[in-house]
Amino acid sequence: MAEDTEGSAVNSAAPAVRDPYSTTWFAYDVSAGISAPGAFSNTDFDNHGDFANLPNHASAGDFLDVNFGATLQFGGLGVAATSDLQQFSLTTAAPGTPGLELQVGRWKALGAYALFDGQLELGGGARIVTMQINQNGGGTLLTMTGFAPEVGALLMPTGRQWRIGATARAPVSGSIFGSENVSETNGQRAAGGFILPDKVVMPWELEVGVAYQLGPRPINPGWKNPREQEKVLRRRIAADRSARARARDAELALLPPDQREARRRELDREESSLAEIEEEHLDAEIDRLRQIRKARYANWPREKIVLLASVLITGPSTSSSQEAVSLEGFLDQRTETVGRVVSLTPRFGMEGEPLRDRMLLRVGTYVEPSRYDDGTPRQHFTFGGDVRLFPLDFWGLLPEANWKLGVFLDLAPRYTNGGIGIGEWH
Repeated sequence: MAEDTEGSAVNSAAPAVRDPYSTTWFAYDVSAGISAPGAFSNTDFDNHGDFANLPNHASAGDFLDVNFGATLQFGGLGVAATSDLQQFSLTTAAPGTPGLELQVGRWKALGAYALFDGQLELGGGARIVTMQINQNGGGTLLTMTGFAPEVGALLMPTGRQWRIGATARAPVSGSIFGSENVSETNGQRAAGGFILPDKVVMPWELEVGVAYQLGPRPINPGWKNPREQEKVLRRRIAADRSARARARDAELALLPPDQREARRRELDREESSLAEIEEEHLDAEIDRLRQIRKARYANWPREKIVLLASVLITGPSTSSSQEAVSLEGFLDQRTETVGRVVSLTPRFGMEGEPLRDRMLLRVGTYVEPSRYDDGTPRQHFTFGGDVRLFPLDFWGLLPEANWKLGVFLDLAPRYTNGGIGIGEWH
């Protein structure tokens, strides 16, 4: 769907998508969430497979994931910033080795623009990755950061019940810096008993998705820029004022010089009064147009079932000269290569609104490939929903804001994840 702040996580064009309820030139959206992968079961977070259950192997736990973001829209232009912060503990296979804590940050800064009355959105920006591994009692083992561009597009023809989106992300490569107690031997750097990698990488990604909506509710109703509607009114007022100015100049030119100044002051007072009346009429007309837009949205039927499908294509992590090793391989200081080939992640989902203007429910599934040489794909089943809460404007800072509580659950072999989020209900 590529809508709202959550949509920016999957499509760079999402910041420019104007929702049907957007009736003003300026709009905003905020979102936040928290989840705890593996809180209720043993977690094979990276789909390592049966190898994750073998003895003398590194393990991960105590997962915590926090995400938040915001979107600002100015007419057809939209900008968004999102973050996904993850922290978990790491236990190495070697007995007596201090435990580790890994902190990963995924940040996005995006800009997008809507063309053809919102039927085509184009966007781009940067995805930034930060990572830090801390050794318990031993300070920082390594720190890295890197960034790369990404671009996206969304086609949503007005009146049609489908939309198609695509986004491409360049690979991120970050060099190690900021390590403490680093030593170098024969060209190899080490810290805290670990041989450090040359760099940390995230492979390139290409994602393509389609949405189709059943039911009477339109999925692509189109969006008219309110300032375009107001421009007609402002042009009419400007034309009237120009005509009055020409008539005023013509009248003053026919008067004797000794009468012009008095008549000019009189005409200025008349013009000031007319301009004030015109501004009042303009404000009233702008408000009337906005009320029409709000009524148009409120009168739409809400009955819908949205079908969504997508595929995520992830490139290899290795290069012609270097091979990538897994995080567990780094912890165990052994060569455990990952990401040798391109992998595919197909997804399918459904969304409906069983309680009108009160509750949304979702169900989905996706197949997660394994990036390990001997790993196998596993299927996930996902469930979620939003419940409308109550209006809260924070002392007028967020007028007309209604809030929602979102919950989700992701189940798969050797993996469980659940969380909650909060955002605006529309």
